[in-house]
Amino acid sequence: MSSSSSLKSQILVRNLSKRITAKQLQQYASRYGSIVDCYLTENDNEGFIEFTDRTSVDLFMSKRPHLIDGNELQCQRCLPVYELQKSVKRIFIRGAVQQLSENRLANYFDKYGKVISCTIPKGKRNNTFTHFGYAFVAFDDEDIIDKIIQDKPHYMDNMELEIEKAEDMTRNRRNSLSRSPSSRSSRSISINNNINQSYKRIRRESPSPPSPPPPPPLQVQPIKRLTRTTDEFTLRHLEEENRRLREHAMMSKHHFDENMWKLRRELDDERRRYDQLKLEYDHLRREFTHISTELQQKTTTRHLNTNNKRDFSSRR
Repeated sequence: MSSSSSLKSQILVRNLSKRITAKQLQQYASRYGSIVDCYLTENDNEGFIEFTDRTSVDLFMSKRPHLIDGNELQCQRCLPVYELQKSVKRIFIRGAVQQLSENRLANYFDKYGKVISCTIPKGKRNNTFTHFGYAFVAFDDEDIIDKIIQDKPHYMDNMELEIEKAEDMTRNRRNSLSRSPSSRSSRSISINNNINQSYKRIRRESPSPPSPPPPPPLQVQPIKRLTRTTDEFTLRHLEEENRRLREHAMMSKHHFDENMWKLRRELDDERRRYDQLKLEYDHLRREFTHISTELQQKTTTRHLNTNNKRDFSSRR
């Protein structure tokens, strides 16, 4: 494939109509700049457009949505294979976050587009109030995220910021729950209703057992009045316990976030491997087609030369 620098001038286009050809796609995209290459993948549902410069890509992405043959195209900047290809609206930042403020971080990324929010989680660790070492920045457009990823690495105060795409874990969890099958089928519910009706009928027909004798009256002991010293000690104990519980909850949340991002990075690695294999396959398929065409042309030329030699020999 092309080098990482040329990726800034490439666009991935999805949701193409089956009737669209590479030439038609190139004619449509050429109104936004000069085209270096344009081709469709094997399934003809997506294609790649490479412009001569990044300015044409910025113009093409700023004019979204694009409609061709009644289909709205899903356009995305091409990213390195080791980056998450999914379109998101947030980034996850690690590195020199402890030395930065939310305003400085938001001002740095404001040059790429509108910043919706910038959050640096904070909390107590070892009885000290500190940063957790990461931050989230949200934007109003998914294309801004891809542009930031293309411009990596980023530096602030001569320190590199480790930037990754941040998926919406709450939405993914909600979608997974909505897609999960029901725990009980309609047949099991009807069976349970029949069992409940049979149980009620048996209870009505069976004689009721004799009522048990009333329990003896409870002996209520008078509550001793707490002294002022006991009240103060109990209050201090409850406050200390509440503080410990809050610190424990904060640390548990921090460990949960770390484990969640660790699992997310593993999932990202698998997706990157898949994207890398897919891109390598497309590249090899194009090379194979090119070599086959050249070989066919050489074979045709060789046959023509052989036939000409035979004709010349027969004339002699």
